[in-house]
Amino acid sequence: MAAITSGRDDFDSISEGCFLILPQTQRAGTQSKSTAGQKRKRTTRKIQGKVARRHVDEQHHVPYQGFEQLFGNEESTACMKMRRIAFEEAWTQTQTIINDILLDMNRAALNKIASFVETSPNSASQGLVHLPFHEIPTGLVFAGINTPDHNAQFKQIANKLSENNSNFVALLQSKDCNNLKNMMKTMIEQFLSIDAEPSGKEKEDRQETEHDDEISEQEEDDVDEDEHEGTTLSSALLTGTTAQSGNSTFEISSGGGGTRMKKRASKLPPYDMQILEAWYRHVTNVKKSNHPPPNLVVVLQDLESFEANMLRDFITICSEYRLKIPIVFIMGIATSTEILHQSLTKATIGLLRIEKFWLEQSDVWFNRMLEAVFIESVHTLKFGARPYKFLLDHFYLYDFSMGRATASLKYALMHHYYGNPLSIFSPLVGRSEDDIRSTLKEWHDAKLLNEHHITSLRMLSSFRAHVDAIADQDPQQALRLLDDDNDASYLMTEALAEFILGLKRYQHEFQYGIELIRALQGQFSNNVGMRKSKRMLLLAALESRDGLTSSEMILWPASLVRKLDPAGLDQLVKRISPVVEQFGYALPCDWNERLQMLLGADAAYQQKVAKKLAGMVLPDEERRSTETAKKVQMESMDHLKQAGTDKTKIAIEIADWISETLKGCLRSYTTVPMYELVYYTSAKLHEKSFSAQPRAAMQTGLGQSYHYLNCACCSGKTKHQISPSEHDTCILYKLYLECGRMINLFDWFVAFGYVLEREKRSNNKSKSLSEKEVQARFVRSVAELQFLGFIKPTQRKTDHVQRLTWSNV
Repeated sequence: MAAITSGRDDFDSISEGCFLILPQTQRAGTQSKSTAGQKRKRTTRKIQGKVARRHVDEQHHVPYQGFEQLFGNEESTACMKMRRIAFEEAWTQTQTIINDILLDMNRAALNKIASFVETSPNSASQGLVHLPFHEIPTGLVFAGINTPDHNAQFKQIANKLSENNSNFVALLQSKDCNNLKNMMKTMIEQFLSIDAEPSGKEKEDRQETEHDDEISEQEEDDVDEDEHEGTTLSSALLTGTTAQSGNSTFEISSGGGGTRMKKRASKLPPYDMQILEAWYRHVTNVKKSNHPPPNLVVVLQDLESFEANMLRDFITICSEYRLKIPIVFIMGIATSTEILHQSLTKATIGLLRIEKFWLEQSDVWFNRMLEAVFIESVHTLKFGARPYKFLLDHFYLYDFSMGRATASLKYALMHHYYGNPLSIFSPLVGRSEDDIRSTLKEWHDAKLLNEHHITSLRMLSSFRAHVDAIADQDPQQALRLLDDDNDASYLMTEALAEFILGLKRYQHEFQYGIELIRALQGQFSNNVGMRKSKRMLLLAALESRDGLTSSEMILWPASLVRKLDPAGLDQLVKRISPVVEQFGYALPCDWNERLQMLLGADAAYQQKVAKKLAGMVLPDEERRSTETAKKVQMESMDHLKQAGTDKTKIAIEIADWISETLKGCLRSYTTVPMYELVYYTSAKLHEKSFSAQPRAAMQTGLGQSYHYLNCACCSGKTKHQISPSEHDTCILYKLYLECGRMINLFDWFVAFGYVLEREKRSNNKSKSLSEKEVQARFVRSVAELQFLGFIKPTQRKTDHVQRLTWSNV
């Protein structure tokens, strides 16, 4: 065997590589602290303290939370701080809206779960048959298929169940429960960390014990999880008055006739259920009241991710303690109950008394969030057409993730406030008129706004369009807006205040128009063309250049209203009246009186009127009709307005009012001056951040590594020029781009070695690279390219690899 090995070169095979990393040698004169007879000391707390201090230091070294002075550092520090404060307030408002929607959406389910937990201990006394085994009340919560969103939902469940200390809740996740002992330990530690409201004397004893534990933890050795330390206390002795977590010390007190005797303190492993039992007895003795004792609710958030054997043992152990401590399970399921039957045996399922609960799906939350943030709220940042379309597509076509949608909103806020110096004006939209004017006047007098702010405002596309629109009608006003020398104060105080108030009015009117369309949809619910949600109405309004002024959503209601009978018109007026009054508007006062008079007419008169309006043209027919037909229709409409019956006149009046109101309210946001202050339209960076392209990033990193490394020696090179100072994998990738479908490993190796030969070594320039070193570096680079998915082995030729990619950056 030795002869065979000696006759073979160590680097003969370039398709196999072995890299040996030798252990670090100890310094001379030193000995290892850990020997066979000694145990490792605990350093977890020290490490955690160092990590926490490091995070604090990193946050301390970042000034203003990453905000920088814009305009080439010519922006004032006060404006930069204002942008930071505005971002924090905007994100707080948005996050509050999101959380409130999620809580309100699942309020009914949360109340049912809370009621189930409260009544679960008394179920046996309500007529159920006593069984020889101990059933655990178990609530199966179906939370949807997107498991990352379950964190917020189950935190709300835990908060709901633990309100007013009515229940003690432990929230377990599969990532924290690798084995049964770790699972039991995590559950017990969470329960024992709950404040049980001890008395003054007990607080002093607890503080004293915690101080002793801190000192002892620094000196004691690490305890192996497989060892049982101390002796297990019997259930008769577990009636003491004090219980602590970890290596818990129980001070057992007993005696009679005034005599008290202290038992010797004993230790239990941190995963022993007797610790939990003793703690629960102690807490219930301290909190003696008329209320029923609290339940111990164990929430298993992601049931599918728990190991089946561990879960079965955990349920069995908890079932044995069911009569001693009131344990209740809440299990989160993403799919169906089939996973429960696949993971647990029949005997284990028999230990559970199951009741099912359903949380609302994420699409319900998404629709309500869009309505609240983009339509109903005035304080939040609005999306333009492209970012809004991306948000919809990414949610419905990819992940259905509430977390990703929330992150997308936060990223848009960050991009708007971090990089846009005009974002300091965005919070003013939610204020009153007097506050807006006084704030702008105060900023101008304090000279917080410089000439760069004025120039940036005048460079906005909406501002230029506004000036062009008024240039012919009021040239003096247009000149005042553009004059730098005389009336810059007019722009920054009076005109800007009017623009901000115009944005506020537009958002109010747009919400009014959307609600009015929804009321009309309720009137014409049988018409399929009228059925559109608010998010789709908003998308249509954002994508259209004119908004919804020429949309079918406005043409259809006007045409359908003209064909209603008096009863239908009366019902329509009653339906839209609350919406109109809600937004501070009013309907013509004579409509109700005229409709009541029409309702008193006979049926023959109503049929006669209906025949006259039977030929009204609908929008679909308008597209197919000729210009002559449209002209005839308009003439007939004018005739009916003048010489028609009362029913015809009022129907046309209501239809015209609806059409004019919707056209005025649902115009495009691009027609509002300074809409850039409120609407986020920068979609390229947003899409790039949330639509990751790892292959393009890898190819850019391999082909143009200086973009990531900031390497001065490589920055001047072209894309395909190969430099020996680049990384080995980058060199091999550039040679890879020159190859065909099948790559000869030997030719590839020779070309790679030729490039490395040009490298000037710092220690000895005249010495060339050894062939073994070149082979080792080549093998490592080939392995990295194979791991990244650029090549794969092939059976057609043993000394070749197959190329898998063909495009390059």
